[in-house]
Amino acid sequence: MNAAALAVPPPAALALVPGLEAGAVPSRLERLEGGLVNDSWRVATPQGHFVLRVDGPAWRRPGVERARERLIHGIAAGAGLAPAVLVWSEEPGAQVREYLEGRVWVEADMQAPGRLQRLGMRLAALHALGAPQEIAPFDPGACAQQYLQQVVVAAAAGNRAGRTRADTEAIAEARIEAAAVQAAAARVAAHGARAAIIHGDLTPSNLVEGRNLWLLDWEYAQCADPMYDLACLLAYCPAARQHQRLLLAAAGLEDAVPHERLRDAIRVYEGLTRLWHLARDTGARAGLSAN
Repeated sequence: MNAAALAVPPPAALALVPGLEAGAVPSRLERLEGGLVNDSWRVATPQGHFVLRVDGPAWRRPGVERARERLIHGIAAGAGLAPAVLVWSEEPGAQVREYLEGRVWVEADMQAPGRLQRLGMRLAALHALGAPQEIAPFDPGACAQQYLQQVVVAAAAGNRAGRTRADTEAIAEARIEAAAVQAAAARVAAHGARAAIIHGDLTPSNLVEGRNLWLLDWEYAQCADPMYDLACLLAYCPAARQHQRLLLAAAGLEDAVPHERLRDAIRVYEGLTRLWHLARDTGARAGLSAN
């Protein structure tokens, strides 16, 4: 949970929920777990059940852009792959979406062949939507460099008189990881795959099984090689790698050279994940907000 989690939504955010515009009190207000940066609640009003998400203080992170998220989420929702967002508001930094009844996936689902096949098919439908021309292509190398800069800045803030050994080691590791991400991303790009919408954050908590299998939380959505979605899933959930071929086939990505392309794409997400941890941990030692 976000260390600075809000106990209740700000009044201005709560007033965005249908039925609460005039300051009415919700009949149900339940905080939802799982967010590391944002705060979310299930809210019930006479007009229905909704999810209210409020930006946390550290939502501005490499790879996150609210305008891109809003556009891609809208496209995915129109295709029945995501819940519909009813309200977006830059101030107070909130969104209201429909509440979907269903079961949130857990780690065990990532090892079940039938569920992974269904997820692969949903990803195939997502990738078939094409990439909006107004969205710049995903640049993993740039994200890696931004994380590296965060590590350097946090280390300097933590000890103005001289870096601690832990911070010196963090900077060195971050430089190695950033270079590895850039090299792996260049190898992925060399395959020349068409760009598509990717979700970019396929953790179990972002998948809800109900009438459909829905994909939640589109903060890290990008336009990129669709192989990155498979790589994201396998980097976050290594136990799913035993079903790698099934996933590739279900997602329509079992082409002539998938394994080298997938291997490099996994390395990109492994590197970005490690950089995220380095930035967070170095920032925590410096007393800065966690990423």
